[in-house]
Formats: sequence, structure tokens, C-alpha cells
Amino acid sequence: MPGLSRVVRRLEAVEEENRDLRGQIGLPVLRSSSDDIRANSAELRDASDLPLPPPALREWVAGTSDLDWFLKGGKLCVQTIVSLLEAHGTVLEELDSVLDFGCGCGRVIRHLRHYETVNVHGTDCNQHAIVWCDEHLNFAEFGTNQLEPRTRYREHCFDLVYAFSVFTHLTESLQSHWMQELRRILKPEGLLIVTVSGSGDHNFPQLPSSEQHRYHRGELILTGLQAAGQNQCVAFHPEAYVRNVLAKDFDVIECRPQGALGNPLQDVYLLRRR
Repeated sequence: MPGLSRVVRRLEAVEEENRDLRGQIGLPVLRSSSDDIRANSAELRDASDLPLPPPALREWVAGTSDLDWFLKGGKLCVQTIVSLLEAHGTVLEELDSVLDFGCGCGRVIRHLRHYETVNVHGTDCNQHAIVWCDEHLNFAEFGTNQLEPRTRYREHCFDLVYAFSVFTHLTESLQSHWMQELRRILKPEGLLIVTVSGSGDHNFPQLPSSEQHRYHRGELILTGLQAAGQNQCVAFHPEAYVRNVLAKDFDVIECRPQGALGNPLQDVYLLRRR
């Protein structure tokens, strides 16, 4: 059956490509599930007819390659953005420019496709993810950044920047520098949405009691410092630390404990540039 042989060869080729990509972006080389292989071989698209990224990239941004959660989680993030903005008198579609900071392979930004009047941008330190976005999500503009600032964007160019599960994986120094950079590229009184891991995070009980005491005193807790910028580096942000240190150059408009719907158990903050 020549047709079946071609399909088998294609599936094998896709799995080999996925193994190569996992190695390039630092993920363990695991065998793809049959669902993932079929998804790639058929160039599966979502309900909006947008292509879906390969399993390795999905896992890099979401911690799992599961297609349903990749789509549902990104959609919930947009719902979080819309809800926060509207609660304080701002309508997303009336903004001129929005940046997805740490966009990965487009988990969130793909759900902004229908905001046609908004100039949508995404940036990430993962070049493989940005190449994929640039090739497949042509309604937005994409660029890369390094682990440390600065970005390529000019001063005062965005009405809104959002960063889902980015500051959860940075050292204290990197967090401070990136907050300064995001403030630089926001317009006067521009808005910033960030999510952080608080005391409700499922990893928190695993910390030594001494670290938990420090957290409750309002100190930032960091683990896995050698893996800054990756999931192995985890930061825990008490609300006092966010208000007094991380967001010291911003007005805290709202804090929603465990309110980041697309990132379960993370707190979400709406900040305004001073």
C-alpha cells in the first residue's frame, strides 16, 4: 500500500524533527504521542484555522504538549486580560499597541487574532519559538530578545504589555532590570499585566520551613537560580514584595490572588506606569 507507506515515512520524519527541536531548546528527548504525531503530519489547525506549533514548543511554554490545554490555557489568559482591563474602564480592542512579553510559540497571542484594530507584538528569548510564530501567526509582529534587557522597541510605544509566567522564572536582578525595560517601552500611564507564583502555588509547600518564613516576611524566594529563564528556576512573590519592590515604579491597580486563569494558582497584577 504505497499511500500507507508514505504516511508512515512522514510520521517518522515528524517525530525525528520533534526530537531534534526538543534537543535544541533544552527539553528531554521523549517519544511523541500518537496524537501529537498526527497533529503535525496533518498540520492540525485550531477553530480559527491557525496552525498549531509542534509538541516540543508547546511543552516549552506550557509544561505539557497537550493540545487541549495549550488552546484552553491561552484563551483563559486573554479572558484574564479582558476582565482586568474592563474592571478598570479599559477596552482591549480600543488600545493601539499591545506586547506579549515572553510570547513563546503564541499560546496567548494567537487568541488576539480577531482584535484587528490593535497592533499586536510578541517577543521571546527562544528563537525557535519566534521563528515558528513569524512563519505562522502573520497577524502580529515578532522579535527576539536576550535573557537580559534591552528590547528592540522604542521608548513609550505600547499601551499594554502582558507577561504570563515570565517573572516566575527570573532571578531578582533580572526581574528588576526587566521591570525597568517594560516601563521604558510603555506609554505614559501605560498598563502592565504580570503573573507571579504566590503562596497558593502547588510548589510552595515543598519549600523548607525557613524559606516559607522568609516568604511570609515579604521576601522574594528563589530556587534553581542556575536555570534562570527556564522552568527549573522558580520565584515566589509575596504581595508585599510585588508592591514595594517589583512594582515600585508602577501603581498597583489590582491584585487577584490565584486569578491568572490560564496559569492556575498564579496571582495576577494590573499595574500602571507612573
